[in-house]
Amino acid sequence: MELVNSIREVSGGRHFDESDIMEEERSSQLNVLLHLTNSFRSTDPRDKVFALLGLSSAGRDQDNWPEELAPDYRRPLQDVYAAAAKYCIRQTNTLSILSQHTPTEMARDTSLHLLFPSWVPRWDLADSTRRISEFPLQWDFDGPRILKEKPHKASMDNGVEMDQNTPLGVLRLSGMKIDTVNSCLPTVMLDDTRFQAGVLERHGDYLSNLLSQLYRMCKKHVKDVTYSFDFTFFMVTTAGLEPGLYDAPWSARSGTQSDFESIVNPPQEESAKGQTPLSNTENQSPKHSTESSLPSPRSSRGQYQNCYIALLKRLMNRRLFITSSERLGLGPAGMMSGDTVAILFGGNVPHILRPSEDNRWQFVGECYLDGYMSGEAMEGRDSSKDEWFELV
Repeated sequence: MELVNSIREVSGGRHFDESDIMEEERSSQLNVLLHLTNSFRSTDPRDKVFALLGLSSAGRDQDNWPEELAPDYRRPLQDVYAAAAKYCIRQTNTLSILSQHTPTEMARDTSLHLLFPSWVPRWDLADSTRRISEFPLQWDFDGPRILKEKPHKASMDNGVEMDQNTPLGVLRLSGMKIDTVNSCLPTVMLDDTRFQAGVLERHGDYLSNLLSQLYRMCKKHVKDVTYSFDFTFFMVTTAGLEPGLYDAPWSARSGTQSDFESIVNPPQEESAKGQTPLSNTENQSPKHSTESSLPSPRSSRGQYQNCYIALLKRLMNRRLFITSSERLGLGPAGMMSGDTVAILFGGNVPHILRPSEDNRWQFVGECYLDGYMSGEAMEGRDSSKDEWFELV
C-alpha cells in the first residue's frame, strides 16, 4: 500500500483502491514509477532506482531480476541511471523515458553534470517542469485504471530501433530529421518553482502581457500552420491541449476561448464579430481555415479562473521556437538556433538534438511541433532517409 499512498499523494489526493492500481500491469512499470516519484528524496540517489525495483513489475520475480539493474552501490550513479533508462526503453518499446530528461540548465548546477550522458534522466534532481508526454490517469466507471501517456503519436506505431551493442553511456537510435530550429523566443519562467493549482493564476497579469508579446512576434514569422494561426498558437502554448479535453479542468469551453482571445487580441484590437478561432476545427480544412474574432459579449476577468492561463503548465520553463520551414513549436529552455528537430522511432513526441563531435549528438529534450504530433512525418515515409543518431 505504500506505493498506492505515494501515487495518491503525488496525484493530488485522489482516492485510489489498491486493486485499481495493481490490476493494470503497466501502472507498475519502472518508467511510470520513476515519473511518479520524481519529487521524492533518498539518502543515496541510487535508491531512486533500486528502491523502486521491488515495487515494479520487473522486481516481482527476483529469480529473474534484470541483471543490469541488480543493486550494487559501488556502481557510479550515472551508470545506474543509464542502465535503468535503457532497460525502460527495452521494456516498453517506447522512448517515453526520455521525456523524464532533466532540463540542461538545471543539471549544469551540479558537480555530476559532466559525468552524465546528455540523454540520461537525472532522477536525483527534483524537477517541476511538466512533461509534454505525461502520464495522466485514465478513468472508467469503476475509478482510475491505468497511467497512460498523452495521446501524441509522432512516430505512429513504429517501435524503437536501438543499437544493443553500444557502450552504456551511448544511446544509438534510428529516426529522421524533420526540421531545424531557426529562432528561439525567451524562456517562460516564474518566481514560483513549483506549478501547483492556482500558481499560474497568481501571475495572470504578467503571463497575459508576455503571451500577448509572444503572440505578435510569432505571428510575424510563422507562415506554415496546420489550421488558423490562433488555433495553432493555442495548441502549441498548451502542448496539445484543446478546450474540453480530459485534463482541462473546466466544463465551460467558452471561458477558455474568451480568456485566450482577451489576451492575444485585447479589446482595442477587436475586429469584426464572428466565430472564435478556437472553435472546433472539425469542419475546417488544414491550411485553409479563416481566422475570425470571438463573439461578444467579451467575458470579464474574475467571472472564472483564468482558463487559458491555467492551461499553460507545460509552457513553464520552456520556450517557443520557429523552424526553418516557418513552423511553430515549444521546446526546452536549453535549446538554441541551429538545433535539429528529429523524430526518433518509438517516440510519441519529436526531440531536439544538437550536433556534437564525431557525428554524435547531444540530447536537448522533448518538444511539441505543430504539424508533426500525430504521425504526419510517417506518411509516405522514405526509409532510405532514415538515419542513426548516436546520443552521448
